[in-house]
Amino acid sequence: MELILIKDVSDVGLKGELVRVRSGFARNFLLPRKLAIPSTHANQQFVEIQKTRAAERRVKEQAEAENRAADLAAVKLTIQAPAGEQNKLFGSVTAEAICQALAREGHVFDKKRIHLKEPIRTLGSHTVAVELYPQVKAQVTIEVVRQS
Repeated sequence: MELILIKDVSDVGLKGELVRVRSGFARNFLLPRKLAIPSTHANQQFVEIQKTRAAERRVKEQAEAENRAADLAAVKLTIQAPAGEQNKLFGSVTAEAICQALAREGHVFDKKRIHLKEPIRTLGSHTVAVELYPQVKAQVTIEVVRQS
């Protein structure tokens, strides 16, 4: 039986693919769980329309992310942290602290989008990558200063 997958199914195929499976597997597993639809001409057209819409949406989202990356490149954050001798911090500046500082500036992100190789443990200027969209990253400059 030929079906069009609505969602990714492991060991069967990816979303939007036309797959040929045994009729029992289709009737008892894929169709009741709404993982696939029968392969008819109308359903094939529907899937093609969905693919073109998704492609257009990805292009639009990527353009917005690139504009936002240009805005973020101009942002320079200042984070205060307690430090001891030799400019070493008592703690560290983590992605969570950077996320909160960006939120105060009006740029709200999930902390998982902020990529640090390791937490910042020294005073000074540091560059941090923020992933806005796949293959679109912005570099944000962070100045860590001694807390008074």
